Amino acid sequence: MKKLAVVGAQWGDEGKGKVVNYFSRDFEWIVRFSGGANAGHTIYVGDKKYVNHLLPSINPVIDSKGFLGAGMVIDVGQLIEELKILEREFPGISSRFYLDPEAFIVLPWHKEEDLLLERMRKVPIGTTGRGIGPAYTDKASREGLKLFVLFDEVLLRERLETIYHMKRSKYNRDFAVSIEEMLVYLQGLRAELERLSVNFTSAVDMYRVFRSTSVLFEGAQGVLLDLDFGTYPFVTSGACMAHGVSSVGFSTFELDSVYGVLKAYTTRVGAGPFPTEELSEVGGLLRERGKEFGATTGRERRIGWLDLPALRYAKIRSGLTGFVITKGDVLNGLDEVKVCVAYDVDGVVKELPSTSYDFFRAKPIYETVSGWPVTDHINFLKYMTFIERETGVEIDYISYGPKTEEMKTRNDLIMNI
Repeated sequence: MKKLAVVGAQWGDEGKGKVVNYFSRDFEWIVRFSGGANAGHTIYVGDKKYVNHLLPSINPVIDSKGFLGAGMVIDVGQLIEELKILEREFPGISSRFYLDPEAFIVLPWHKEEDLLLERMRKVPIGTTGRGIGPAYTDKASREGLKLFVLFDEVLLRERLETIYHMKRSKYNRDFAVSIEEMLVYLQGLRAELERLSVNFTSAVDMYRVFRSTSVLFEGAQGVLLDLDFGTYPFVTSGACMAHGVSSVGFSTFELDSVYGVLKAYTTRVGAGPFPTEELSEVGGLLRERGKEFGATTGRERRIGWLDLPALRYAKIRSGLTGFVITKGDVLNGLDEVKVCVAYDVDGVVKELPSTSYDFFRAKPIYETVSGWPVTDHINFLKYMTFIERETGVEIDYISYGPKTEEMKTRNDLIMNI
């Protein structure tokens, strides 16, 4: 049975949620394997818009099911709010979601820490303030909670007391939520999940199920924000690449395909290097046309031209076998479109960054191609062919609008020209 991973090929915000939602009609399971509520995956069901921060982008009108894996850090309160929104339109849908008890919990004081640490930094990273970094830090330093502790009140209290003591000693202050308040809060969240009939099932228990059916793995953020290989320290705190499927018990060798989603231009939220950033009026025009404001924070996204060295880097780092291109329509009507084909790194021309450090020193080398009036035009096809030739990865699908059904294959595009 088919196994497909969909990841962001740039700095996130490429439109992965819509792409996953489109493909979900052909898959029984949609598995989110990393990240937390710092993601914002926008999907449409008919004309109704939903923004999922934690829930996998299943198609609510068919029988696909969602699994939240152990690589995630889960704000349970946020998760419940997302479930309630879907329940209003699709009663009983919560029973189609499964949580791995090994997943880590984002606690209210993680959000306090996130804002506190950001204020303390000489150069802010530009976090979302959702507590993601502190949660992953606690996970690595063995000072947090996994979902399974919600079902053991004695262990839960013991762990909270240990964690609170550590936090208080570290920051020399009390947090806004006391231990007793946190205990009541978490017990209430567990009761609400049970009321909604959410399932708790480990990837171990799902081993045979996943291998006997079709699975679509949904990544969060983008390759260039990966903790190990992104533009560190201006990255997220989890895995953004296809290798993150290991947290659900899979090897990348078990995947049939890995699709990288890319915009026809490039965007970035927050601080950090951005070689092709366009600060002119054209950048502002594309921001307005593309509605480039974060689904999670509402912040303006930084705008730049398409970056081929970054895409080549993403291809190798995440083993991309195909591309899905989005927002080509945002560039409609431009006479010319610039494309970064290489970097000047300290006087050396590089078509492929050797390490993430190269992004900090890169000066873009551009080529200019002819624009197009609409995406069903020969010049847009030439643009796609140029990207394919330069990266060695074929573009199999084109998204031409925000709605789920606004997708077509390369052959559809050719037939429409």
